[in-house]
Amino acid sequence: MTEHTTGQDNVLKFRSLVDSDPALQADVGRHVGNGTWNAAAIVEIGQARGLNFSAEDIQAVMDQDDELSDFELELVAAADATNCIDGKV
Repeated sequence: MTEHTTGQDNVLKFRSLVDSDPALQADVGRHVGNGTWNAAAIVEIGQARGLNFSAEDIQAVMDQDDELSDFELELVAAADATNCIDGKV
């Protein structure tokens, strides 16, 4: 079993929030698309909900999970394209 850091645990909590909240999906979706994603904006959205994590935490969780939602697959594709707007992923 893979051990998660607190930041990665918060990414998992954030993921659950996003999966269950269409308004939050739309908010996050404004920062993802066309092969790019704004990690800083996504981190900020998480922080506004009391969940502290980094862009690296997001990437680590996505790298470990084999069953991503379509939305998360878009995030992975954007991150793998190395077009992250803030240049940290």
